[in-house]
Amino acid sequence: MLVVFDSLTGQGARFASKLEQNTIDILDYDGEGSELFLITRSWDFGKVTDEAAEFLETYADKVVGLAVSGNRNWGTNFGAAGQKISDQYNIELVLKFEGSGFSKDVEYVKTWIQEYKEARL
Repeated sequence: MLVVFDSLTGQGARFASKLEQNTIDILDYDGEGSELFLITRSWDFGKVTDEAAEFLETYADKVVGLAVSGNRNWGTNFGAAGQKISDQYNIELVLKFEGSGFSKDVEYVKTWIQEYKEARL
């Protein structure tokens, strides 16, 4: 599984690097790989980034799950971009996390990816 990350400040990239999967920046993705896990972020109180929107217009059918970073100070808008993507593209929202994620967040996503892979065998 290839992990594609949308990261402005590096927090999404740090989270992706902890998953022990191949990773690539959303801006560098060239269409390779049949199953993708997307790590994105919310901006402007819960909006989907332009980069993620453009990526999903072309590759949503390859994305099997996603995690979204956000700031809990945004209240109900915390990670709201993830829910919007999930609703629009029918992609499972696996996790909303803060910053570059806690250890338990990383382990949760690693377990989800492993279980997804095992179910596909």
